[in-house]
Amino acid sequence: MRAVKWLVMIFALATLINPCVALSDVTGTWKSSYSFGPVNEMMTANIQQVGSNIIGSFSVEVSPSGDKYAGIIFGSIESGKIKAYYLATRSSMEGDPLVTISFTDGRLISDNTIKGEFYYRDSDSMELSGPYQAERGTIYFSSDKVGGWIDSPKSY
Repeated sequence: MRAVKWLVMIFALATLINPCVALSDVTGTWKSSYSFGPVNEMMTANIQQVGSNIIGSFSVEVSPSGDKYAGIIFGSIESGKIKAYYLATRSSMEGDPLVTISFTDGRLISDNTIKGEFYYRDSDSMELSGPYQAERGTIYFSSDKVGGWIDSPKSY
């Protein structure tokens, strides 16, 4: 009877602690969007997890201007906590390239959702920060070259 009580307690604890989230692989395609007043940015990130490290690339489409830029991602994941850096160069109105770096401090909320805070700074000393959310999914293209997004679990 005592062993049954312990098994029930262990099972109850196991249901409260979600080990799948802590041990999930973040390899895949992730999408997030950001609004800065009238400017919206849609980011698509392709991430590969190697042990506790993450590497990858990202691209951003800016609207309404239609500008695009891309860069690299590097960071780490430990127990569902994700710390990543996003490094890119962009063209600027002055002609010199604008170097940007962002730091994200996030947490894997589910197999397909990351939430956290981002911190941005560029070589013109502009700083931004705020919350972010990224969703895992699959980018698809149809025969008429119209693209879209399918939310899908573990699409890698």
